[in-house]
Amino acid sequence: MGAFTTGEGFAAIVPMHAPAMLRVATALIGPADAEDAVQEAAMRAWQAWATLRNPDSARPWLLQITINVCRGWRRGLKGRQEAQLQPLPEDDEPSLALLAFDLGTSDHAGALDLRAAVNALPVDLRTAVALRFYAGLDATEIGEALSIPAGTVRSRLHRALLQLREQLAPSGPVRSVPLDTEARP
Repeated sequence: MGAFTTGEGFAAIVPMHAPAMLRVATALIGPADAEDAVQEAAMRAWQAWATLRNPDSARPWLLQITINVCRGWRRGLKGRQEAQLQPLPEDDEPSLALLAFDLGTSDHAGALDLRAAVNALPVDLRTAVALRFYAGLDATEIGEALSIPAGTVRSRLHRALLQLREQLAPSGPVRSVPLDTEARP
């Protein structure tokens, strides 16, 4: 098995996936606690490192541990409102919640609206959104991380995007727009 089963394997693989773990944690519990959650997830991963059979499955395995830590922390928060109303950092501080490539968070007000809308989703839909759009996983990888079929993941993403669109749409009639971004012939 070699270096994969040793601390060297852990030290080589986990840092590669830490940014995705941090994005998922930020999406699920907020920027204030995200780094602590990732550190807790890394500690749990270290403790269970010998149980990982395939190094190709390290990313979904690490993200699942991160999700489990975040779920536990959300249950332990003083209430749902505290999780949704995390203050944004000052403009001169780097922000993990405001991703430059995320068009929905181009300013603080948009970030608050999007964050509140994502946090209002049911846990199964919120988790799928976090893994897809914050960790960059595809439906197959999300399915592997959550132990569900890829079709179920696509279904959850579809329902989540419909709910987000409804919550974030300006008042008035909502026009139907395809959910996927691929060009159609």
